Amino acid sequence: MAIKQLTIPMFPLNMVVLPGETVKLHIYEERYKQLINDCLENEAHFGIPFSVNGKIKTHGVEVKIKKVLKVEENGEMDILVEGVNVFSIMDYSSQLKPKLYGAAIIQYNEEEKLTVSTYLQELAMEYLSLTQNKILDYDSFKTASIFDIANLLQLSAKEKYQLISQDDVNEKEKYLINTFRQTICIFEKETELKDRFIFN
Repeated sequence: MAIKQLTIPMFPLNMVVLPGETVKLHIYEERYKQLINDCLENEAHFGIPFSVNGKIKTHGVEVKIKKVLKVEENGEMDILVEGVNVFSIMDYSSQLKPKLYGAAIIQYNEEEKLTVSTYLQELAMEYLSLTQNKILDYDSFKTASIFDIANLLQLSAKEKYQLISQDDVNEKEKYLINTFRQTICIFEKETELKDRFIFN
């Protein structure tokens, strides 16, 4: 398994953008305006380390800027970003002088296991059938990654962080299997209660 280390700009947030997920960000602080403009000029990615109460956690996600949606006269902007790679932080600096923004040395593993287990695929299909009335076959998940499957769920920032902080891909899969099981169980119980209410 190949391991890469590199230094990239950092934009700490109390959110996790999973690989393959797209999110809109509003940029208003001067340091992050500078960060985004530098990334646009150099066609570079930046990192979003998960931050809780100002404390930087050990993992985050590298993102790329997909589109600049809006730029105000004062330089504030709305951008669309997409998650690319999960990383762990080796060393973090809150300011990379002379720049205003921080940076970190990160490491991420190129996961060799591109597809997920048949059991996780079955759970994902059951989840979509129950919650969205979508009937899909195995071909729909043939090349699905862990994060393609995770993006089907409405995970909270904390739950997403629990997922990405599992360094082993098999542990990530176990976490998703347990989450799907719990979600499906809750949905089935809620449906059963609604049916009882209707018939009574």
